[in-house]
Amino acid sequence: MNRIGAIKATSINLRDLIVDTFPSSMCATAVYCAELIQPVSDQLKGRDFYIYQSPGNGTDRIVTSFDPAYNKLGFEQPIGSYYNIQTSKFLLFDFFRKTEYDGVLDRMLGIARTKFLEDRVATLQIVGTQYEYLVPSGIDYINMLRCVPSLGSDYESIDETALIFEIAPHYWRIEPNPLGSFVLAFDARKISMDDFDEDWLRIMGQSRINIAATDNATIPAKLEEFIVAGMSMLMASQRIDENREWQSKFYMFRDMYRDLEQYVFTHRRGKPVGMPV
Repeated sequence: MNRIGAIKATSINLRDLIVDTFPSSMCATAVYCAELIQPVSDQLKGRDFYIYQSPGNGTDRIVTSFDPAYNKLGFEQPIGSYYNIQTSKFLLFDFFRKTEYDGVLDRMLGIARTKFLEDRVATLQIVGTQYEYLVPSGIDYINMLRCVPSLGSDYESIDETALIFEIAPHYWRIEPNPLGSFVLAFDARKISMDDFDEDWLRIMGQSRINIAATDNATIPAKLEEFIVAGMSMLMASQRIDENREWQSKFYMFRDMYRDLEQYVFTHRRGKPVGMPV
């Protein structure tokens, strides 16, 4: 699932999605769509229109008029010159705006960062005279350093790999450096890197999720239902005082969120790179 998929799933949960389709035709200030079967003039006025598939991806407009005779959405602000009637797939929302969904999605991703960690593996080659190495990008916790052959899986072919399969945690630490990054530092009083010259280490650890703000950025499969349930809960909470329907939606998705929270929770293992969240 990508970000736009999470937004669509949430809007369907809340019965907020009016249509997800292609236009029949477009011009600079109007969109015609046969699926917009609404009997009342201006019934869709004030709704949020968002293009998510075309050269105009990311275009967000407020509907300023609706003509049911022609299934026509009108806009005060032009869409632009990049529209394409074959590929300009769009969403039309009833209650909320795309920007509101983005804000709630980013909040849920922030919550997920505190609960969910992915396993990460990186490798580095040891230089006998070097006792400090940059921590590979994206690793937030390191729980194991394992000696491995550079090629294949013949562990017995390398003496250090056969005798010292894992480097004990008290032989190494993680320290900040002046450039703002972090280094993996070996204690020269306890271990000689000369013994490992040109050997390879496998760094085994965990990382927090890092999802870009683009619509097509991928959300890990394990987080999909958790993110959608949390978004649905938070969006419903914004209208909880209006009527019992919104109250029911809020409590239903809150219960789903709490059940899924245990499923995505990950125990942190090893030494943190920087300050733990």
